[in-house]
Amino acid sequence: MNHRPRPFLPLLISIPLALAGCTSYYKNVEACKDKMRTAYPDAATAPLKITGSNAGYHGSRVIVHATIDYPPRPPATKRLSGAAAAECTFSEQAMTGFQWLLPANLAPKPPSADADADE
Repeated sequence: MNHRPRPFLPLLISIPLALAGCTSYYKNVEACKDKMRTAYPDAATAPLKITGSNAGYHGSRVIVHATIDYPPRPPATKRLSGAAAAECTFSEQAMTGFQWLLPANLAPKPPSADADADE
């Protein structure tokens, strides 16, 4: 009997590992979308509509994009649309961070230069 190494064996072993990474990618994207929807404070007056998402390697960092439809202010009659974005960070499938990137009123403010001087 001829016992030689099979070249396709490493390929067969790597397929489940690759699929596990893809699964966490999709779960992390969905988790970030859900977090964005629940953390959005103005859902009753200005609806949030998810328009897309991007994710890093195995979903370790996810950016979700959306639009916000603001009600018209007189004398305007058309609804105004604004951009929204949020960033989620993950360790495997556990969310380790969430922050708004847009709109500016929801995004975290950078520390001021005065705060650094006080320390």
